[in-house]
Amino acid sequence: MDITGEYRIGAKRERVWEALNDPRMLQKCIPGCESIEKKSDTAMQARITAAIGPVKARFDTHLKLEDLDPPQRYALTGEAKAGATGFGRGRADVELAEDGAETLLRYRADFKVGGKLAQVGSRLVVGATRKTADEFFNNLSRELQGGETSKDDFGTSKKADSPKIWVRVAVVAGVLLMLWFLLG
Repeated sequence: MDITGEYRIGAKRERVWEALNDPRMLQKCIPGCESIEKKSDTAMQARITAAIGPVKARFDTHLKLEDLDPPQRYALTGEAKAGATGFGRGRADVELAEDGAETLLRYRADFKVGGKLAQVGSRLVVGATRKTADEFFNNLSRELQGGETSKDDFGTSKKADSPKIWVRVAVVAGVLLMLWFLLG
């Protein structure tokens, strides 16, 4: 499955980069995340509980950062396993671009799922992924803005932009793949 998207985050690029590489921040922002442990400068291990349709499971996730070009881009590869429930593995390319006081995060991810997850159906997987990604980026934006939600010209709360392009996926990883693999 391939997935692409972008989010606007109300913080400078360097701050977003640091947050995306901080296990404590990731654990706060990823829905269902029980733990994240940094194994090295380029590897993390996480445990995440996630539900996709009728399938709910605890995923053990291993992530590796590659092709690092701080604070502009990196690639994230990983694998998430939940026993008989299924697995996911893949790669996400993440790019951060400055846009004034904000950061535009773009990603392209390619991954595969197996086991019961593959039997759930792509529509449920896509829906669960969209919800998880939206929650993650809204949480990240809120944390980077000091716990406040930004306001528009009318004083209405606004969240991080929803993805402009979605064509699938699901549970942990990465800043998209991160959402697929970290979220389980």
